[in-house]
Amino acid sequence: MAGYTRQDTSNNIANGKVIDADDFDAEYNALEAAFNATTGHSHDGTAGEGKPITKVGPSQDLVVSATALTPKATNTLDLGTSSIQYKNAYFDGTVDTDILVVSATATIGSTLGVTGVLTASGGLVGNVTGTVSNVSNHDTGDITEGSNLYYTDARARSAVSATGNLNYNTSTGVFSFTQGNTDTVSEGSSNLYYTTARATAAAKAAISVTDAGGDGSLTYSNGVITYTGASPSQVRTHFSGGTGVAISSGVISIGQAVATNSDVTFSNATISGNLTVNGTTTTVNSNTVNIGDNIITLNSDETGTPSQDAGITIERGTQANKSLVWTESTDKWGVGSETFVAGTFEGNVTGNLTGEVTGNASTATALATARNIALSGDVTGSASFNGTGNISISATVGNNSHTHTLANISDVSASASELNIMDGVTATTAELNIMDGVTATTGELNYVDGVTSNIQTQLNSKYVAATQATGTWQAGTGTTESLVSPAKIKAAIIALYSEASGPNFTTQVAISSSVTSAAHGLGAVPSRWEVKIVCTSTDLGYAVGDVICLTSHMEGNGLRGNTASVNATNIQIAGSSFFVITKTGSNILAITNTKWDLIFQCWK
Repeated sequence: MAGYTRQDTSNNIANGKVIDADDFDAEYNALEAAFNATTGHSHDGTAGEGKPITKVGPSQDLVVSATALTPKATNTLDLGTSSIQYKNAYFDGTVDTDILVVSATATIGSTLGVTGVLTASGGLVGNVTGTVSNVSNHDTGDITEGSNLYYTDARARSAVSATGNLNYNTSTGVFSFTQGNTDTVSEGSSNLYYTTARATAAAKAAISVTDAGGDGSLTYSNGVITYTGASPSQVRTHFSGGTGVAISSGVISIGQAVATNSDVTFSNATISGNLTVNGTTTTVNSNTVNIGDNIITLNSDETGTPSQDAGITIERGTQANKSLVWTESTDKWGVGSETFVAGTFEGNVTGNLTGEVTGNASTATALATARNIALSGDVTGSASFNGTGNISISATVGNNSHTHTLANISDVSASASELNIMDGVTATTAELNIMDGVTATTGELNYVDGVTSNIQTQLNSKYVAATQATGTWQAGTGTTESLVSPAKIKAAIIALYSEASGPNFTTQVAISSSVTSAAHGLGAVPSRWEVKIVCTSTDLGYAVGDVICLTSHMEGNGLRGNTASVNATNIQIAGSSFFVITKTGSNILAITNTKWDLIFQCWK
């Protein structure tokens, strides 16, 4: 801003900074100085003082430029008023106004040039050059005669004289003329009088004609030019016949009669324009007709309500002709009693069909006659089917109606002897029905294969007795080895996340302006990853080599931190500002990116 310079050169007034009152005071003082009535900026066009003010007024009505002082719109601003007036005005140039009103005495020190009408109701004193439109209150008696004398009839008449046959009376100012003729004027030797005989003889002598040859003849005699036209034989020499056209004794022929009522035959004809045939019949005897149009219009002269059937008829010689006709009375295409044969037919069919019909009927809703579907043999049951929906058949399997060979039963790994153990089981039907709805797999059920003692007794040996010492169970000793003890869980976690095992990928990179990333090369999404920063130049109390693990944290009413993410190819972190707790723990500030690097670590 003109006249104002930012005082916070150290960027103390910024997000995350501790802002002192002195910083704000310095900025406010600089703003006040920029607008001070005495020492503030002057808008003189320099960089420090601001852009010149070129528009003034409540609506920028007055516009100032380097060469003109103008209103924003023509005929809108007054220079002073009738009650508040300017004192003096000085112009070195032209003053152009529609109406000039001088309310008091005006003194013109030089020439006043007026191209229009000057009206001086109080009188005009001085010399006037030009035309005075009205001197009705003056006459020549009021003006003294000078070197330019006044006009008088006597002065005008005495200045005129006449000679020869022209007479002039200076007293009356009247001219008189005595008319003469060729009879009173003697003929000279060079400019002779005109006579008809002289003109005729001179004209005949001046004309001559030259016959340059060619058809006919041209002659001249005693003022008469005679042209004899070309003879018929001369004219015929200028004509000759072209291809297929002959001329003999002035008669043109093409080998056949071409009168308006003659039948004309041509071998081939090519017409570059349109061909219009106004007869009632057009006959084409060609065996092959090639037509470039993609649509053929029949009955093209129909302009009103259609009444004529239209179509194509095939001439079949001694056999009956065949036709494809649009019938106006029925608004349908017809082929009479003939048969259409097609590989595929699409559309609705009305009427009876003969022959085989294949495909699906998209609009059929039911069978004309419902059908009964029945099962017979060891399994019985039936249901009626009419096509309106699916059916279900309740089947009944006859008792002792069939046998199964164990080898034909799939997904059972128990042997025949193992299954025969069930022979003689005394469990009730209710007890066996407990198995109804069990979702265990065949493999899971086969786990009990070979159990020879009470299942509950064997299971009891697998859990920790209430009387067993807690320390013994946690250590995973004794009878608890078969269980997942806290000791085993702890060992698995340590093996997975121990720093001693080390990450599978580690890299140290400089911090980018927005997103920093690196390719980890593990070929899959890592199971674990970490992002740290390491100090490379002392900053915020940290020494070179100090490492900080980046985490999100709450500050004020918002979550602060940076987001790290991984995929099967890269690990990356977004953000260009990283906030950490200072080494002394007194504040949370942004690090200087050039003094730290990012460390990416990934585990498979």
